[in-house]
Amino acid sequence: MSTFTDLYQGHATILDDTQAACPNIYESRLRLLHHALVTRPDGTGADPGAILSIGVGSGIFETLLAQRYGIHVSQAIEPSAALADQARAKGLDVTEATAQDFDYGGAPYGTIVYNGSSFGFIPDDEIVGTFRRNREALAPGGRLVLTDVPAESALGIILRVRQEAGIPDALAQELLKGTAFFNVAEHSYKPYWHEIPWYEAALREAGFSSFGYWQTVIENPPYQNDAPSDPVAGYTAGNYVAIVAGE
Repeated sequence: MSTFTDLYQGHATILDDTQAACPNIYESRLRLLHHALVTRPDGTGADPGAILSIGVGSGIFETLLAQRYGIHVSQAIEPSAALADQARAKGLDVTEATAQDFDYGGAPYGTIVYNGSSFGFIPDDEIVGTFRRNREALAPGGRLVLTDVPAESALGIILRVRQEAGIPDALAQELLKGTAFFNVAEHSYKPYWHEIPWYEAALREAGFSSFGYWQTVIENPPYQNDAPSDPVAGYTAGNYVAIVAGE
């Protein structure tokens, strides 16, 4: 049984409030997520099939996927009771569980997706085993999709240094004012940070062998909400990156 601390208790509406304040960032992230869901690692098109969303949060992106693209999530899990209640209020069927403890009873899945760095809440010594369970729950040709604020991105560097070294709130506020983390006093960050190649190595150890990368929000942090952007291939410049992993 994994240990989980609900960092969102008392801040249940934080994600929805942030979307309302940063619509262009969320639009860019939606376009990135949609592209990853309908794309194979080699860049060709794919049907996402039955989708399991791990760390559904408050259900913002799952709701938008259905409204905008007609893509529906088959199952959703969210360990935070506070966020799960918000997702249920949007009409989603959510099981309160961690990725480590979930039984994957709806397998096989065409796609398993961790959106919004939700896999960054999984301890390092548990992540390969969890990715291996994900792979075993996929149908033949299925894909694991991860979207992240990478540790090496400009946004990731600011967030991680503030978290671990204690940048004063006043300085952090100035640097983050144009990002989705402008509300520095309330927003909880993931506890585990890694560069994209670290995750590829973990995925390879779990049995995945093919990878595709797409990125969005290339702007420096103060300007990230100025306009929405479409995803482009790669991971070396984006503040939000999608990894698509297959066998």
